[in-house]
Amino acid sequence: MVGPVSFETSRRRFLGTMAGGLVGLGLMHPARAGARPAARLPDPGTVPVIDPALLSAVEAASLLQSGQLHPRELLDACLRRSRDHDGGVGAWIHLYPDLAYAAADAAATRLSAARASGEPVSPVCGLPIALKDLFAVGGLPLTASSNVLRDNVAAGDSGVWRRLQEAGAVLLGHVHTDEFAIGVVTPQVANPWNPQYSPGGSSGGSAAAVAARFVPLSVGSDTGGSLRLPASSCGVSAIKPTYGRITSHGMIPLTWTRDHPGPIGHSLADASLLLGVLAGAEADDPVTAAGPGVPEGGYPLVPPSGTAPLAGVRIGVPHGATDRLAPELRRLFDEFLATARALGAETVPVSMPHPPDSLLAGDTAEMGAYHRQFVDRLGDYRIDLAPLVSAAVASLALPVADYFGLERDRLRYQHQYNAMFRDHDLDVIALPGALDDGCPRDAFAGLSVLSGVAGDVQWANYTGAPAVSFPVGRSAVTGLPFGVQLGALPWQEAALISVGLALQEALPVWRDVPPVAPAPRELPVATPAAPGPGPDPTNTLGAAAPVRTPATLSTGGW
Repeated sequence: MVGPVSFETSRRRFLGTMAGGLVGLGLMHPARAGARPAARLPDPGTVPVIDPALLSAVEAASLLQSGQLHPRELLDACLRRSRDHDGGVGAWIHLYPDLAYAAADAAATRLSAARASGEPVSPVCGLPIALKDLFAVGGLPLTASSNVLRDNVAAGDSGVWRRLQEAGAVLLGHVHTDEFAIGVVTPQVANPWNPQYSPGGSSGGSAAAVAARFVPLSVGSDTGGSLRLPASSCGVSAIKPTYGRITSHGMIPLTWTRDHPGPIGHSLADASLLLGVLAGAEADDPVTAAGPGVPEGGYPLVPPSGTAPLAGVRIGVPHGATDRLAPELRRLFDEFLATARALGAETVPVSMPHPPDSLLAGDTAEMGAYHRQFVDRLGDYRIDLAPLVSAAVASLALPVADYFGLERDRLRYQHQYNAMFRDHDLDVIALPGALDDGCPRDAFAGLSVLSGVAGDVQWANYTGAPAVSFPVGRSAVTGLPFGVQLGALPWQEAALISVGLALQEALPVWRDVPPVAPAPRELPVATPAAPGPGPDPTNTLGAAAPVRTPATLSTGGW
């Protein structure tokens, strides 16, 4: 195994370089300068020769595209590492090696034909992918990591998997979610950095599988920080895109108006690579056609060039953002802000609007509207979650007029968020990725992602605005990773990612590999079965969203 890159060494080297007057990143301010996203893979000659499972997604894609790595070799490495180590992590709920090898061979043929013809091929072609156990793949198990759906088989393909399959991605398996994506800890999965701690939730399996180097990319979802919290806890990178940027058709919902599918990778470039495939309009999901199209050439993979790294970028830092942080995490966040300023950014204190407390009632009602189909199976839910589900079903007594009143509250909050950007001339905002320096695996039992207890994350789900999360250091107290969130206005993923790439280049802690102990496991292999009767791809009732409202750039007249 290649030893981890020391964050402290990297930071000192970077700041020393800055002190010497050399600016290494050269990031033009993308939002103000109109810089075109830099969406290119690294030169294969610069990719280190290591165990293929340890490669980042963009590194592996470069070698696959050039013919220097065969999709089977990469798949072999990922399966071997999973067999040797997942006994101590428990990220996988189902694997599909026969399907994966067939897909790898098909990808190899496709890549070879593309090299011969000179025609472009998707950068995810041949890359192994993990899906959170919420995304339907016809004929394969779909259980939401719950005994309630232990025998469920998907009736069709989710929009997410359809796009990945068309691009030539290799589905390696489904990974665990906190049951039905309700909780924030994913207790059945261990944090690869320390198995006594939670990987975060609800996309804990998605983040842990990437952090442990079982797979270079995974797809999760974010309803109340469910991508960003695990990314911070596991030291990986995630993108929660604008609401409607990625289809949620064929995904088991938590709340239809807050669910955001999104990518996870080792680096922000990896997640950006996957976002370029997942994003776009889908006929089955009209809200995906509401915003602007995906940028030509996809999303950025490297920082734009220029002589002034983050000159002109204004980063809003909400008052009280660090008040609930432990001293060690506050130190890491302050050092991150210092790095941003060293790159030329200006940090601006702002008063961030607080989401109305009333919105939780609407979220709970949406959750109950889906879970009422399982009221005769409450005993099959995890014991700490059954009361939450029961209360959600009971909340359906909320009058319809009140529900629509809550939607007006949500729109008012979206306008206030947008006005904050306008009033302070902001490009992005920055917040801690999580509040706790490590969370024991049972610490937040019985609490849902809707509560916001594990981090200041609800703002991005209620506004529908895009957010990225990436690691900036590791705690000297626990040794666990700590990340930050950056947010922007709706539909500004490209500019947001560019700023994040510049910062991650200066703080390359994402390259650190967790010391996962050998722990062999007989992997939970599943084979295709007859698809469920449907009609929804998830083979459950009420999975299709009854109402979805696009994100807005309006500041309203409140």
